[in-house]
Amino acid sequence: MGGQLIMDFYEALKKLYVPQFGSIWKAPNRIWTSGFARGADGEHIHPSIVEKIYKDNVTVTLVPGTSKDYQRGSCVWKADLSVNSRKTYFLLKLSMPYHIDDLKNNERGWDGIDELDNEQKSDFNRQIKFCRG
Repeated sequence: MGGQLIMDFYEALKKLYVPQFGSIWKAPNRIWTSGFARGADGEHIHPSIVEKIYKDNVTVTLVPGTSKDYQRGSCVWKADLSVNSRKTYFLLKLSMPYHIDDLKNNERGWDGIDELDNEQKSDFNRQIKFCRG
């Protein structure tokens, strides 16, 4: 009985939670409609970051990340999301709208990091402005 109550409470909290700007999620290749990971194994996981929460609180803009070295242009944001100093490249031009409820069904975090720190958020926001400018 107690276990069911805890699960009901967890599910209620999950329904109320809205992902924040800079939160990091594991996203399988199959979710991307923007052309990211086209032709790749649909279950392979990549990091992704919430770029924007729409006013409807139903949709976010999600940015895919990869370990492939994309260094050109203002629409690639590089971040260190691991303890081994391996860079992740977030491809702003391949971002897409994504339903919050679907996002919450994915696992949060990447290499033990659930959210960008304040300095990373500021840098990420600056890169978004450069790209979308």
